[in-house]
Amino acid sequence: MFLLAHGVGLLFAARALQGLAVGLITGAAAAALHDLRPHGSAAPLLSSAAPTAGQALGAIVTSVLGQYAPAPTRLIWWLLLAMFVASLLAVLTTQEPGSRRPHALGSLRPQVSVPHPSRSAFAAALPCLVGVWALGGFYLSLGPSLASQLLHSHNLLWGGILIFLLTGLGAAASGALAKVRPARVMLAGCLALTAGALVTFAAIDTSTPWVLFLGTAIAGLGFGPGFLGAYRATATAPAVTPGQRAGLITAIYIVSYVATAVPAVIGGIATALYGLHDTALVYAVAVSVLTATAAVILLARRTATSAAMEYAALCPEPPPGACTVPARPPCSPPRTRT
Repeated sequence: MFLLAHGVGLLFAARALQGLAVGLITGAAAAALHDLRPHGSAAPLLSSAAPTAGQALGAIVTSVLGQYAPAPTRLIWWLLLAMFVASLLAVLTTQEPGSRRPHALGSLRPQVSVPHPSRSAFAAALPCLVGVWALGGFYLSLGPSLASQLLHSHNLLWGGILIFLLTGLGAAASGALAKVRPARVMLAGCLALTAGALVTFAAIDTSTPWVLFLGTAIAGLGFGPGFLGAYRATATAPAVTPGQRAGLITAIYIVSYVATAVPAVIGGIATALYGLHDTALVYAVAVSVLTATAAVILLARRTATSAAMEYAALCPEPPPGACTVPARPPCSPPRTRT
């Protein structure tokens, strides 16, 4: 449809179909990875880093082809079509990790759910997910235009480099932190995202191109880990059964896509009304507030968990049964250290 598009209508239709396809693929592919490799960090790392690595590769390749290759509006779609045909053949030869059950059509009904044992972890990861992908929506929608405006250049490669810095460094940082505890990875990601958004704000306010790329690089170091930590904290919980995992992963991606899409649309409307410069400034501040709030929530949750563990260690529950131990004075909870 992209190859055949000669107007805006067919272009939007192709984009909508692409969105449906991505939604069908991501949850199912991530759940299949967990079923095929249930132990270790490979499945959650691939599920979180592969999309960002794909965005990095796509941004840099398409910007180069769009700027320097012949047929810039056609060549990339021919290449992607060849890749999708190869992927289709690979999927047909892949072992089905799940068990077969009757009613094939009924199995195609979308299932989105957050199992009860994962709801607390999902709620804690929600602000991080929103902050991560709101920042992603900022760069993917306004980033290339910002780079063009600050550099006074219409070369498409600059926009590709900007997105490559965000998503490529995000994928690399995810790989480096794959074995670190999810809560720590999330917290580090949110702090880096906040710093990156503030540096980006300074770049836009002062119209300094190299500061924009610096802020993007800092944000990229938080972009991948923030999503990886949130994903691991929810999707890989021991209480989640294989039958529940696909619906939970789909819920994670739905939050991510909504957090990307809605701010991007609002940013596009605001750009038409108030201009790119002012819109980008407000967007950067909003993202920094989101990620800073997520970091505060994670810190508060971490402090409460530490206090509860310390209390449990100092005041263990007495053995069950009547008259099994001498009476002792009740323990008082320890004071929370500041």
